Amino acid sequence: RVVFALNATDALNTALWGLLRPGDRVVTTSIEHNAVARPLHALAERGIEVTRVACAPDGMLDLDDLVRALRSGPVRLVAMCHASNVVGTILPVRDAAQRAHEHGALFLLDAAQTAGVLPIDVREMGIDLLAVPGHKGLLGPTGTGGLYVAPDVRLSPLRQGGTGTRSEDER
Repeated sequence: RVVFALNATDALNTALWGLLRPGDRVVTTSIEHNAVARPLHALAERGIEVTRVACAPDGMLDLDDLVRALRSGPVRLVAMCHASNVVGTILPVRDAAQRAHEHGALFLLDAAQTAGVLPIDVREMGIDLLAVPGHKGLLGPTGTGGLYVAPDVRLSPLRQGGTGTRSEDER
């Protein structure tokens, strides 16, 4: 259930591009890192609807605003950071994930600033997809990262290639 990646950006792209299809809707926050904001902008140009919930000047997310965004139409995914890389605000992950699930949405957490620094329990916090870098709080080498994918989540592969067997099979 863990996909090794080049870094958190690669893991986030794997989650977003592997999950979302034209017609899907994503709810995110106004304080997302470019690793989330830029892929969502590109996906919006391909038929994904992106709703951004404004955070307060100190980076805090009002959960009532999140719920209003979730109620405004079907949502496939809520994507948000665990902590802002700009102001350092730690967002209410468990509560946001609970609200997402109550409205039938999956929950993606960008833990680029917190993995290895703050406790993260994917089951207890309700995280369906978790992107982490290896080189920050996990103290691994640069050029490493990972994506946790919950058992009930299916992603389309971004790359095709060899299996080492069945060379005659094109699938």
